[in-house]
Amino acid sequence: MKKTLILISMVAMSSIAVAQTGSWYAGGVVGFASTTDKDASDKKTVNSSWAFGPEVGTFLKDDIQVGIALGLGGSKEKFDGEEESSSSSISPTIYGRKFFKITDNFSTFGGLYLSYLGGKTTEDQAGSEVESKQSGFGVRVGIGIAYAISPKFTLVGQYGLLGWQTVSYKVKDNDAGSQSSFDFGVNTVGSSTLVQGNGSGSAFNVGVYYTFMSK
Repeated sequence: MKKTLILISMVAMSSIAVAQTGSWYAGGVVGFASTTDKDASDKKTVNSSWAFGPEVGTFLKDDIQVGIALGLGGSKEKFDGEEESSSSSISPTIYGRKFFKITDNFSTFGGLYLSYLGGKTTEDQAGSEVESKQSGFGVRVGIGIAYAISPKFTLVGQYGLLGWQTVSYKVKDNDAGSQSSFDFGVNTVGSSTLVQGNGSGSAFNVGVYYTFMSK
């Protein structure tokens, strides 16, 4: 199996060491992944996925941060050059984080994330294209650490501690059931993990944050 992975993180945020009430941040995360498998007859199965999660927010207090992120994602599966399935997802998320200062440069934080989950999946079944739609919402709790390497740059690592989500399915606009799940170690970046696993990363994510506006 041949696997390629490209992940570019672009996140802007007020430096934790000098964060002030009224500081604003903006940015996001971009990711792309592709895997290729060959069977015994040398036919290829190619799976590719992408994710994009822009976000903006502000500090209500020096240690309280709120923001909104728009998680977008998609995937495709091709077998022997023919598309077998594709999907797209969207998960706008609002969140709040509480920071706990350990030293002048080092902080920890806890966060609560509320998301709408939506998406569409198209599959080739016996030569016919079948489309299904998904919609729901989710709640996630995350923890993380932040280290300010300068007044402008901060390294931030996030871990999705636990999460719950519920989603309903429709096929040809007819109800096709619903599903609820509770998980440990879920993604907290803001991109949807609902549709075909289209998240923007693993349960633990690291970003470089940059101050662009402060009070």
